[in-house]
Amino acid sequence: MILTVVLTTLALTGFSLSWSSLPAGSENFGSAEVTVLLAQDDLLAVSTEDGLVVRYEITSTIDGEGFLRRSGRTADSSFPISEVLPYNLLSAGGHVVSVTLRDLESGAVNREEIEVFIDTSSGSLWSSGGVRVTSDGFVRASGYVTLSWSVYIPDSSEVPQGAYALLDRSTDVEREGWLEGELQQAGVASFTADVLLDGLEKGRYRFTVAALQGDSVVASSSTSVFLLEAWDVWGDDVDETTTLIRPIASAHEIRELERAGGLGDRNSVMADFWTRRDNNPVTRDNEYLDAYLLRLDRISREFGTTGIRGINTDRGIVFAKMGEPDIVENFPFEDTLYPYIKWEYFTPSLSLSFIDHDGYGLYEMVEGWDTVDRAFNSREDWSND
Repeated sequence: MILTVVLTTLALTGFSLSWSSLPAGSENFGSAEVTVLLAQDDLLAVSTEDGLVVRYEITSTIDGEGFLRRSGRTADSSFPISEVLPYNLLSAGGHVVSVTLRDLESGAVNREEIEVFIDTSSGSLWSSGGVRVTSDGFVRASGYVTLSWSVYIPDSSEVPQGAYALLDRSTDVEREGWLEGELQQAGVASFTADVLLDGLEKGRYRFTVAALQGDSVVASSSTSVFLLEAWDVWGDDVDETTTLIRPIASAHEIRELERAGGLGDRNSVMADFWTRRDNNPVTRDNEYLDAYLLRLDRISREFGTTGIRGINTDRGIVFAKMGEPDIVENFPFEDTLYPYIKWEYFTPSLSLSFIDHDGYGLYEMVEGWDTVDRAFNSREDWSND
């Protein structure tokens, strides 16, 4: 038996790395900052006198050399946690940064690598800040992101023209355009651009921005961004949205979506659907929706099998309804027993078993769905008529 005890989340599942860089010129080296973004799934929270806390240690090297260390202790409610690792004296070209995250509570270790790029600037008297992508944190492949960038201009120089490009992992250009620039104060130009992400696949991309005077690149900067799946939970495709929300929707809500007329009506139905579930409507974000999208990410990543989407599996449906179990017990194949998994939730109290009858990773729930539905309905605050 393999036992994983989880008080708020499962142990390490994978943290997010992003980076930004400043170019190397003919007389100076470049530099880079790697941002380590920790989500709630990455660390095990334990109860202390100060409430639920997490403790972690981050170590990093670049090109197998150098050594940076960060450690932290923070409240469980402080996610996402961001740690910035700076690297200086970097030559132009690609550099591999290796990052290790250790959960000091569970002892779990996870490692990730990322390649950062240092561009070359031909303007020795020019410099710039790192390009920033907002919104901060996890970015979905939908809507817009805003690029912002500052360039420091030598005396008597005019504001240069700014351009951006979004490249995929194969360095193919997916988006490109011009930056809007203006002089904010003496010697500092500010550039911005809103970039549409609709239609892009999930994965890691690189933004590169450049300031141009004629044919010369006088300043540049790069940063990475990881795009999460743009789940259709707004009714653009009725069948897809129905599949994604069915675990948490009432029969009445499903019928309401299916009977809606055009796209505008479906979007309106789904806007009401998510608003009803927003337990903190005074904030700009819908925290329930954000959390549910992250559940869909996990379901797709962990519960799918050949030919069956994660959201259509028993574990996927339960996870969509109930979220992370508090205790997970894995019982691998032994003798004549089928492999099985047990999930336990503390509040409300719910114990479930999933059996893999064929040995191919498709775990079917033993208990009846009425047991799950009662637990799900007992924790919801809105009407499920």
